[in-house]
Amino acid sequence: WRRPLVAAASRLRLLGWVSIGLIAAATGAMITLAANAALAANAQVIAVLRLVGATDAYIAGAFVRRFTLRALGGAAVGTCLAVIGILLMPDAGEAGGFLTGLGFQGWHWIWPLAVPPLAALVALLATQAAARRVLGELA
Repeated sequence: WRRPLVAAASRLRLLGWVSIGLIAAATGAMITLAANAALAANAQVIAVLRLVGATDAYIAGAFVRRFTLRALGGAAVGTCLAVIGILLMPDAGEAGGFLTGLGFQGWHWIWPLAVPPLAALVALLATQAAARRVLGELA
């Protein structure tokens, strides 16, 4: 009877990792679309910046910095709200209802701290790729 429980736990862990990957992919796609829109909307400004000598690396850096900091701030706020929500969930002993006893134990409370830097990393990579592509098309 123990073997099916181990297999179920393994599948649940795999489902968690797949979910994290899908969330990262969706985040990257949203940031890429937003960066594309921002770069396209500022095409005239980019043209003027190029006329006064700004390089594509400088222009892209400004967009990358802005989107990375926004993603970092948004993920930090979202993580704080999520941790507060987890803290407010009832214990398993108080009520035997659905979604009771969920949360982190011991040192696992450090895991939410990884969310904002990872979101910023996804934003950095997605914005850099979008900026390179769009600035290449505007040339």
